[in-house]
Amino acid sequence: MSSQAQTVQSLLKSFPQRPFDQKILRELVGEEVQKFQGKSSPENLKSQWEFLLKNEVFTLAATEGSALKCNSISYYDGLRDRLDLVLTFTEHDACEATFPFTVLQDLLETQTITSCSQIFSWIESSAARLTKDMIPQKGKALILLRTLNDLLRRLSKMGPTTIFCGRILTFLSGVFPLGERSGVNLRGEYGPMWEGVKDVEKRDEDVAMEAAKGPENGEKMEVDGGKKDSVDTKEKDGFYTTFWSLQLPFSRPPLFAFPNTLGEFKDAVDKVLPVIKEATTKERAMMGNRGASGASGSLKRKREPELGEASNNSEYFFAKFLTSPELLNLEIADTHFRRQMLFQLLILLHHLLSFTRASKAMWCTPRNRSLQMDFTLEPADAQWVSDTIVKASAELRSTAPNGPTFADTVNVILDREKNWVKWKNDLCAPFDREPWSAEVDGKKVGMEEATREARSRRREDPEPWQWNLGSESLTEIWEMGYRDLSDLQNPFQPGDVKDFVKKVKQEDARIEMRRKQLVKNAERLAQARAKAAAAIAESTGPSTATQETPAPAPTPIPAAETKVEPPATSLPALLAVSGIPSSPLHPSLPPKPGSSPIKPLTEAGATSPAHPPSTVTPAPPSSMIAAPMPTPAAASASASETISAAVPSPAPPLTDDQITRFEENKQRWSWLALRTARDQYLQHFGKIGTGDVVLLANEIEAEKEREKNQKTQKAEEMIPTLSRVLVTGGAGYIGSHVVYALQQTRRYKVVSVDNYHNSFPASLTRVAQLARDALPENPSEADKESAEIDALQCDLTCPEQIREVFERYGKGGIWGVVHIAAYKAVGESVEIPLTYYTNNVAATVSLLQIMSDFDCTRIVYSSSATVYGTPPVIPIPETTRLKADSPYGKTKVMSEMIIDDLCHAEPDRWRAISLRYFNPAGAHPSGLIGEDPRGRPGNLLPLLAHMAIGRVDDATLKVFGNDYPTPDGTCVRDYLHVLDLASGHLLALDALEPESSVFDNCPDDARYKAYNLGKGKGMSVLQIVEAMRKATGFDFKYEIIGRRRGDVPDLTANPTLAEMELGFKAPQTLEVMCRDLWNWQTKNPQGYTQQ
Repeated sequence: MSSQAQTVQSLLKSFPQRPFDQKILRELVGEEVQKFQGKSSPENLKSQWEFLLKNEVFTLAATEGSALKCNSISYYDGLRDRLDLVLTFTEHDACEATFPFTVLQDLLETQTITSCSQIFSWIESSAARLTKDMIPQKGKALILLRTLNDLLRRLSKMGPTTIFCGRILTFLSGVFPLGERSGVNLRGEYGPMWEGVKDVEKRDEDVAMEAAKGPENGEKMEVDGGKKDSVDTKEKDGFYTTFWSLQLPFSRPPLFAFPNTLGEFKDAVDKVLPVIKEATTKERAMMGNRGASGASGSLKRKREPELGEASNNSEYFFAKFLTSPELLNLEIADTHFRRQMLFQLLILLHHLLSFTRASKAMWCTPRNRSLQMDFTLEPADAQWVSDTIVKASAELRSTAPNGPTFADTVNVILDREKNWVKWKNDLCAPFDREPWSAEVDGKKVGMEEATREARSRRREDPEPWQWNLGSESLTEIWEMGYRDLSDLQNPFQPGDVKDFVKKVKQEDARIEMRRKQLVKNAERLAQARAKAAAAIAESTGPSTATQETPAPAPTPIPAAETKVEPPATSLPALLAVSGIPSSPLHPSLPPKPGSSPIKPLTEAGATSPAHPPSTVTPAPPSSMIAAPMPTPAAASASASETISAAVPSPAPPLTDDQITRFEENKQRWSWLALRTARDQYLQHFGKIGTGDVVLLANEIEAEKEREKNQKTQKAEEMIPTLSRVLVTGGAGYIGSHVVYALQQTRRYKVVSVDNYHNSFPASLTRVAQLARDALPENPSEADKESAEIDALQCDLTCPEQIREVFERYGKGGIWGVVHIAAYKAVGESVEIPLTYYTNNVAATVSLLQIMSDFDCTRIVYSSSATVYGTPPVIPIPETTRLKADSPYGKTKVMSEMIIDDLCHAEPDRWRAISLRYFNPAGAHPSGLIGEDPRGRPGNLLPLLAHMAIGRVDDATLKVFGNDYPTPDGTCVRDYLHVLDLASGHLLALDALEPESSVFDNCPDDARYKAYNLGKGKGMSVLQIVEAMRKATGFDFKYEIIGRRRGDVPDLTANPTLAEMELGFKAPQTLEVMCRDLWNWQTKNPQGYTQQ
């Protein structure tokens, strides 16, 4: 084995450079194979060579990823060398004939599409060697066909691989005929062309040589007999050649473009059809004789299997193996042979009919030039083709057995073929398009010419962006004073009057800020002009200053009065006269886009004809110059008279465009505030005068304060009184958590009654401890009282014990009842139904009777999702019909109906709510209270917890059925946390209050409703097992057994009604339920007991 491995390595090292002559490689391999002959059995040598060669190929193939990153050419050359070596060893019979194909099949599956394309290129180049001596439907032909079909299937799921697929299909069409079961291919072989009948030509040569030799051994031939045999032989050979000459046009229809092909084809068909008709007639006659003589063996001659070919027991004849003229009659005698020949003839005749002048006009377009040939069927020839189709169809119909059926099938196939060709021609839209062009200046130009101007514009520098912070919105936000993202985190939400008041105050602040800014700008401007006027007066003298300064009034002012004096009017008046518009936020910044530039002071006033408006900043009159320092009274009086002549009095208010916009915004916010408050606070509109929204907001806040004080006072009055609530089954799993929820409100005094059939008194002790731990630092007496529980042992099936409980508190002493106590195991209810009806239904009737006697007419009933049975819709709404499948479920249905009837009978007294639980799970997070049933747990989650902690002996969980219509086949249930369920009881008790509006939408006077309590999301048994596995780390084993009577496939709640009317929510997840359950179980391995 090691020496053979060295041989393979040396062959790879001495491999000839490409391109090389295959003879060189054959000689090298032949020498090496010859060395090992006789050293072991041929079978062992073959398997050893195959192992070594395959190992070389796949060792290299495993490096494809890294090899392609470095040098893909060397990788592909190495792969081709190894494949050539495999093929050459196979040609020397050192490997099995199918070995190269199995290597290719495995190799193509491991390589990328790019590498597969390179490997297929090697297959194409080695096709002649690979397909040598290949027998269709056997051996390596099957492996090659399967390999390439798998590759095509893989390519169909990839991207654009059309060319690769076409290469594979072309290869397949050249190697495999279209129909392998028949020697006469219905469409002719693809690739190999018909080579004519060579055997007849060879036979003629042999006969001529025999005749030249003459008779041997002195025997003399009879002249007459010789002539007859020679004539028969020539006729037989002539018909044989004529018959098989039809294969040439069958396989190559384009030959009809040659002038003589159609005529030769017509002569051959006219000679062959009568012979086929005669054979059909003989066969029909023989069928009658066979029927009369009974079943007889087939008279048809079976060919002997050739060497290396298994015997074929089929009744088909394979024409490509029957090439002797003596056997042609036997071939034509076969019905299947005649049918296939006629079928092939009909295909070609229908194809010829598509070349008449009328037909060609319908499909002949420049787009399908590759399908055209220079041939047109003339009318006379078309008539012959039509007549021949009729004859061939008649012959098909007359063949036996089932000739008409076979003929109809052929006609349907031909019709579909014509429709398919027509469909392809009609739907192949033309894809040739003219180059893109556009019309410029009345002339058609190309893309480059049409886009020259646009491309040149894109090279120019863009204009400066008008928004210095990127966009108009960002720029305006910055100007409004927002400097941090936190300023925008609480945007304005219109809807409350105080929000609108806040917006109005913001607009007032903006107006005030703008006016202050205008005043500062005016002061700076006045000071600048005063300095300028003083400088001019000092340089030119009084008379010159007087002459160059335009007078704002028609009457000129004397030069003696021209002096710097303080203004007698305020700055707002001065700004009103000058008409100063809005100024930028900062002197260094440009004005805000959309605002007008600052005009000179004198442009706002009247201008004289001598001084047009285009004059650049003329010196202001002395009466308009503001001095920063005070002056004597006399000068002040004189200045006052001068300014009074130029400035109107009183001065208009200080305003500009921005202030006007802020005022409009203020009016809009005020209007929106009044519109919003119109429906809700219309009673206050008479107190706010002309629509002062600030006053309206004050009135609303005052009213809210009064209502708050009233509620506080009312709550203080109600604090000392605790409502006494009776909880049946208060020591149980659900009951203890409901008691805990009631105590946390500190509004109820809890009375628990329980017979401890499936519970422990210790649970109530722990609940009371939790309540005491939750009290505030200085609890009131009522708070302390609410933390204590009146725990009474009572059996509800004994009416006298129930009556004793109610007598203890007197008539009206118990405000309401939460009825939880019941038997709840579905499986057990099937076994002892009477016990369940007694405990669940009869006890409920007794409880209701005694409640009525003691004026306790409020009840929250603990129902179950099992009342729905197998629900018609998932998730289950409360409107679903009640049709329980188990006795336990039926007890809940009966109890609900009894309570409903009672509420209808006495609608003025009774208020009741049924809570249809789904599957509560989990425990209190502290681990002090949880589910601890006596005996084996009947529910899934506590059973899993007991298995994980070791409290049950079962090592395997039995799952009842996995063939339900659910995702994994196991039952689906809606699980919710037990504390979420307990909160639902509090909401139900609140709904029983007299001021509650829950019953306002009842269809009649009866005040009774039922609600689903669930999460609205179902979990299967196997999902629960997996969640508990994650929470506990315990590897649960389970076994699937048969279904359990009474179980339904899916119970998932639709809790929408409870969420809308009660405000119920179940936020806790399945992971939290499992975590709290395992926390309870690990802290209390034996539950509430100390064993």
